[in-house]
Parts: sequence; structure tokens; C-alpha cells
Amino acid sequence: MNLRNNRGYTMVEILAATVITAIVSYSTYSYISYLARVSFQLKLSRVANDNVQAIVESIRFNLSLYQVSFNQSISKEEAVLKADALPWGLSKGEMIPRSDCATKGCQAYFGYVIIPSLFVKNLYQVDLKVATAAQNNSAMKWKEDQWKKYTYYITVK
Repeated sequence: MNLRNNRGYTMVEILAATVITAIVSYSTYSYISYLARVSFQLKLSRVANDNVQAIVESIRFNLSLYQVSFNQSISKEEAVLKADALPWGLSKGEMIPRSDCATKGCQAYFGYVIIPSLFVKNLYQVDLKVATAAQNNSAMKWKEDQWKKYTYYITVK
């Protein structure tokens, strides 16, 4: 009986096991970080959508508190909803003025325009523009393709 080969593992076996472990660990880490990014984006999207719905409902019941634009031109709406002109920010689920975002930090910016219908009394078009941030290596990056525009039609009393 030869017991010479039963003493331990060869360097090739150890190296192969190390490489396989590294590949599995990297794959697991990549998948978990991907899930964290997706979860972050879904949370921001949910918070943004909740705030959009809250704004629309607030406008519906308190239209007199909001500025309504009677200028029906597209260029006016685009000027008001320019990326750098959006006046509101979302910080930890609450709506704050954009000027406070420097101190509190914002996960998204948004703005809206309320336009009355020319044909139907008490019907208003509400255009909202929301920007969510992409998290990249713990830094918030704003990308133009992450801007979403919502259009709602509401009736008021």
C-alpha cells in the first residue's frame, strides 16, 4: 500500500478551489449589489410616485393655493420644467424646496405646471417632471435620461 498520495492536496487542487471560490464569491457580490441598486431605484420611484399623487390630490382640492398658467404655449411649459429650474426636491420621503437640497440632500427633483382647459370648465392639465438619481459608488449622479414626465387631468370643485 502506498500512502504517499493521501497526505494532502496538491497545489493545483488548492489553486482550482481558490479560483472557483473567488468566482462564486464575485458572482454573489455582483448579484447582491445589483439587487441593492434595483431596490434603491424602486424605492426612489415609489417615493416619487407617492409624492406626485399627493401633489395631484392637493391640487385637486386646493387649486386656489397653486399658480395656474394661462399661457398655453409649449415653450413656456418647457421653460418652467427645465432640468435646472425644477423648484422642489425629495429628501427622505418629504417634499422640500430645492434650495434646501444642498444641506439636506435630495434623492429627486421635481416641478409641475397647471394648465386650465380651454374647452371644459374646471378641468386642468397637470404636467409634472421628476428626476431620480442613480447611485454609483455612493455618489449621486443625475442623468438626463432619468427624467420622467407625468401628465394628469384633474377636475376641481
